[in-house]
Amino acid sequence: MTRRAWLVAVGLLGCAKRPALPVFNSIPAFTLTDQTGAAFDGGRLTGKIWVANFMFTSCTATCPRQGTILQRVQRETAADLVSFTVDVARDTPEVLAAFAHRYGAEAARWHFLTGAAETLNRLAYDVFQVGNVDGKLEHSSRLLLVDSKRAYRGNYPITGEESINRLLVDIKRL
Repeated sequence: MTRRAWLVAVGLLGCAKRPALPVFNSIPAFTLTDQTGAAFDGGRLTGKIWVANFMFTSCTATCPRQGTILQRVQRETAADLVSFTVDVARDTPEVLAAFAHRYGAEAARWHFLTGAAETLNRLAYDVFQVGNVDGKLEHSSRLLLVDSKRAYRGNYPITGEESINRLLVDIKRL
């Protein structure tokens, strides 16, 4: 193969369309409580691309890194962000509001949610398949991408810049 033919082939491969993101699950209706104490109907996310995570405000392991990455997602994209607590006993709306403030969360786009453990567990275990909300305060450190039709499309570990960059690219693809 000549150098010119090789460059053309590489160029064509570089322009090849990436396969569509998979659909892992669909997000069911849910109602929880946000950091202002108001009822949050998950249906209001329909038509929006959003990134979710499961966290708790007193976590000193992965939650600070998740918060920092979500700050970047908030800065660099138009996606909404949804942080579900796994500590329903302690993460009251007031505690969530203070946590939101610490991370510079835009109230219109970054929602911190608490509520019935059963609802949160259904989302964590059945829908996103990242663990249980059962009082043990164990949670995934992955960021979860949902499209505008409420389809769960990707999960991204918070370790490594490559994974975060892929999340940002996938948000723009959707």
